[in-house]
Amino acid sequence: MKSRNWTRRRYFRRGSMLVQSAIFGGAVGVGIAALAIDTGLMYGAKHELQAAADAAALAAASQLGEADDPQTLAAQEAARFAGLNEVAGSGVGLSDTEGTDIELVFGHAALNGEKFEFHPNVTPYDAVEVTLRRDATVSDGPVSLVFAKMMGSSGANFSASATAMLAPRDISLVIDLSASMNDDSELRHYDDFDSESGGPGEGVQINLEDIWLMFPQVKGNAGVGNGLDPPPPGQPYSENDQAGTGPGAPANAGGNPSPGAEGHVTHEDGGGPRWGWMTGWGDEIVLGSYSPVGDVGLYYIPRYVTCTDAEVIENITTSGYTANERSALLSGQYDGDSSLYLNRVKALVGLAGWKSKKKIGTVRDSKFVGGAGNADDVVDSNELWQHVDYPFDSGSWDDYINYVAGSSQMRTTDANFQYRYGLKTAANYVLEKKPTHDQTPELANTPEEPLQSVKDAVQTMIDTVIALDTQDHVSLELFAQYGRHGWDLTVPDSPELLAAALQNIPDALGGYQAGHYTVYTNIGAGLQEAIHELSNGEYGAYNDGDPVPHDRARHLAAKVVIMLTDGKPNTDENNNYVGNNDPAAVLWAEDSADVAKSLGMTIYTIGVGGDVNEDLCVDIASMPENYFFADNTPDPENGGRPMYVTQLLEIFETLGTCRPVRLIQ
Repeated sequence: MKSRNWTRRRYFRRGSMLVQSAIFGGAVGVGIAALAIDTGLMYGAKHELQAAADAAALAAASQLGEADDPQTLAAQEAARFAGLNEVAGSGVGLSDTEGTDIELVFGHAALNGEKFEFHPNVTPYDAVEVTLRRDATVSDGPVSLVFAKMMGSSGANFSASATAMLAPRDISLVIDLSASMNDDSELRHYDDFDSESGGPGEGVQINLEDIWLMFPQVKGNAGVGNGLDPPPPGQPYSENDQAGTGPGAPANAGGNPSPGAEGHVTHEDGGGPRWGWMTGWGDEIVLGSYSPVGDVGLYYIPRYVTCTDAEVIENITTSGYTANERSALLSGQYDGDSSLYLNRVKALVGLAGWKSKKKIGTVRDSKFVGGAGNADDVVDSNELWQHVDYPFDSGSWDDYINYVAGSSQMRTTDANFQYRYGLKTAANYVLEKKPTHDQTPELANTPEEPLQSVKDAVQTMIDTVIALDTQDHVSLELFAQYGRHGWDLTVPDSPELLAAALQNIPDALGGYQAGHYTVYTNIGAGLQEAIHELSNGEYGAYNDGDPVPHDRARHLAAKVVIMLTDGKPNTDENNNYVGNNDPAAVLWAEDSADVAKSLGMTIYTIGVGGDVNEDLCVDIASMPENYFFADNTPDPENGGRPMYVTQLLEIFETLGTCRPVRLIQ
């Protein structure tokens, strides 16, 4: 019995101990589990709060490039992005030492060796520090914890700070300098036309008259010239006082006492240069209402038939040609010989005088005395004199007449331009046939469209970059048939010197013209120039200049390509012309863009002009939203000029402030 009772008591005591151990062990396990949960909560909360601070700082920094009240915008964006995040299942807050809802410290990020350092309260403000809290100062309070509650605590306090800056950019502006960048000044776009990308294109309000107005006026005397110069020395009565006199007798005003068509003139001193009796601009070119038929500024002199243009007849009558001479000049009887037609036109528009040597019996019946005339009705080349000099480096009056009489892009749009001679078609001849700098350097000083709008937009972007003191560096890259490096990325460090260096970009661009080097379009080569510049010469083709690598691009700067083009490549990777939008030219452009993207470069494309291949522009851009289309429809608030004239300014102002952001702390 005794041993049995002992056994029972022993068993009972052991069971009690097991129960006590279980209870005690369970409490310890719960505590350990709670502690583990709290540790996880605190770890997660810390990371969530830091992620929210990072997002808020990046959002705030993105607003520092705005022109209007950037600090207020930064605070609003920081609050908005912080509110999109949760920490441990509830919200986050922003606080400062004064107990308000936002703790933002603005300052300047300065490069120190290999990293950027934040300098609080130092201008220009291009960086911001954001602090987020979960503590008693914010509405959501501390982070609630399991074990802490068991111990009577209200939770854990956390804070996280992040500093973000507007990243400085190395920007390559890639500008299309092909001849199509003057198309919206030409007669070919004055009305609906055949697009080079296929299908019809809508006409634009061209500014051909503005081109003519900016041509230099070459003054003359003694019967030939534009009639605006004073009397020459020693010839006080040779006043030559009319606009654009034609061939006359030497040493007097000569020519046609009526300068011909007056028409629409906007320039205060009477307009651009005149040649012969092509002296008045004529009808204003208004989109949707203009027609070359009946334009008093165009003389209609068809080949093979008699000319009946009233202005032509008046000119040759009042300038002194006799009835027999007028009959011969107006007749198209001998136009089968192209040179004879050229001579006839030159005489009829006052580009040369005709010494016919005609007589009635033994009596002189001609305007001019002497000369090599043989008295017949044929205007031979050796019978022309007092020629009006062709005013530009390349081209000739013969070539101009053949252009108007033959095929041309303006005639493709409107067949009625054929055989119509005057200031409009003369200016258009220069734009279409002689656009390069070595042919007509004067075009660089004229407002060729859309290139002039591009120049203005680049100036707007540079002004924005300078005003915001963004630490951006900019290079200029160009392309036509070949890529061209226009201006180095390298700029001084001093803000004052930096502004002057940045201004070099629009200044340099201002000296270029559409078709400056060649007329073709090699988009791929232009992108290769940007790749070469932004990669310090490690990648990309380099068509002009030293191919040795350089160190102009900063490795800490964001790399950005801004390309402006009509998106119609016609040149392959070997710089060979292959035709507009040929697959080889398109593939070369797309491959070059892919190389830039693979190197971390962000590409923006802006399509501009009356004839844009938007599909390729979108493909080249880093993302679809990186493509901007400058609309060519009429702007009623700008005299019907294309919308892109003002839109490009807005786009480039946006791109001037559209800076990437990065965390630096």
